[in-house]
Amino acid sequence: MRSVDLTFDEALEAAVRDRWHALLDLGICSLATHRGASNRPHVTLSAGEDLELTGRPAFAPFAVRLGAPLLFPRRSGAVLALTVIPTHELLELHGRVAGDVTGAFEHTRPGAWTPHVTLSRRVAGEQTAAALAVLRSLGDLPSGLVTGLRFWNGDTRTVTDLLGP
Repeated sequence: MRSVDLTFDEALEAAVRDRWHALLDLGICSLATHRGASNRPHVTLSAGEDLELTGRPAFAPFAVRLGAPLLFPRRSGAVLALTVIPTHELLELHGRVAGDVTGAFEHTRPGAWTPHVTLSRRVAGEQTAAALAVLRSLGDLPSGLVTGLRFWNGDTRTVTDLLGP
């Protein structure tokens, strides 16, 4: 798997990590258990098994707001995520990234993409109410900034910062 991702400022990243740990404290598998150096809260702009960058999209930090939880049903348990409120800046960047990649999954292409930040990849049906309750107990997420753009290569397990030279 390969992807182009956005990362957040420290405060927003910490708020997402708090939610990962709150889920884990309930016994719900969350991304808090992923110990890899590349694991940090992010928004995937484009992904694919054979995703290739053909250019570098222009990027400047911009404001972002995370919203309500959502569930993506799967056989092995739902993916629990937080919505990312689509702004003009986010949608423009997503379009630029789509123009600078080949091999993207269709669900990450413009018109099919749902911007989100994953909290857990395996929430069982009977865990859903508790997961939503703990997220609600933590209150609203702070607004923040998207500050980074990176390329994740799962084949080599490397992250390339796309903001550098």
